[in-house]
Amino acid sequence: MLAAHTRRPPRTEPTLTRESLEASLLSAARKNQLVSGYDTIAAFLRARATRPSFVLFGTYHDAPGQVVAFRRLAGVLGFGATDAVIEQFHARGRWSNVPAPEQAGDAAALDVVPRLDGVIASQRAHNHTAWKYDYLEELPALVATLRAGGVRLHGCDLPTALQTRLRPVGDAALAGLRELHCVLALGEGAHGPATVAMLWGARHVAADGVQRFLPSGATVVSIEVFGGRPSGDGIEARLGFRFTDPVLFPVEGRDRFALVLPLGTLAARVDRARTSLRVGDPVGKLVVTSDPEVELWVDGHAERVGARPRELPILPGPHAFVAGSVAGAVFVPEGGYSELHLGGDTQVIEHAPTP
Repeated sequence: MLAAHTRRPPRTEPTLTRESLEASLLSAARKNQLVSGYDTIAAFLRARATRPSFVLFGTYHDAPGQVVAFRRLAGVLGFGATDAVIEQFHARGRWSNVPAPEQAGDAAALDVVPRLDGVIASQRAHNHTAWKYDYLEELPALVATLRAGGVRLHGCDLPTALQTRLRPVGDAALAGLRELHCVLALGEGAHGPATVAMLWGARHVAADGVQRFLPSGATVVSIEVFGGRPSGDGIEARLGFRFTDPVLFPVEGRDRFALVLPLGTLAARVDRARTSLRVGDPVGKLVVTSDPEVELWVDGHAERVGARPRELPILPGPHAFVAGSVAGAVFVPEGGYSELHLGGDTQVIEHAPTP
């Protein structure tokens, strides 16, 4: 069955490790491929996800902050998703020889006017990790935000009773059947060329995961999300960088990216301030200091910066940076300039003309 529904040849892509993630981050900084800040990431995905398209978010279920990041990027202020597919909700099935009540899914909870109490009840009943890590309230918040922005919502996973019936096929085949079930259910619910945001567990968004069942002519962007896991589990406990803002960058693979969130062990301390431009202040500059001295990568160029202020000409707008072991974003206002102070806490000060 899985082979019959495969539309894209499965590919094996390298598993991300601490070493490969750090190397990809530094390579992206040198090539000016870093995208940092929610607004900038949303604009990047909007330009890339031309319809029909699928933006796959591979998250870790013990990190509620990753659900919040999906809500920000797929919602009304995000990249313009028309549809959202959420693994945590069950999609109605049409499997033969299975009673309808066992494959009803969460359609009632995700109706046009969603019953948020139904969402909570559904999640409490079958979402073990949301209960264990105490973020049941994030799921109704996700539903309400997406609905308010006009995004069509779809369940995804096999209903619990179906998963129980299918466990004898083994873990690998069951994972494939869950992915196929999700895509088949979406095919019944989506209308016309769509920009689909899909929230999955990390292992499902790989090239040999749900991607193999997606339409061959669609654009597919796969994003593995890091940040906010308890005690910095997995790669997060060993990563040698800290982040002031969410940072998106390409990793080895086809249309494959990592999104690192400034959460938990990966968060850098940062202070932001805004002030009015004064007469004689520089314009169109980034003024940088650092103690100790570090190598700063911004806009694909490297600069050594230390305690003495360094003025770098720069265009207005957002700019991603890597400085030593810190990565993030700095925004330069139109007709003004910004300061970036590194070492210890990171400080960003925007100097903008008085309105």
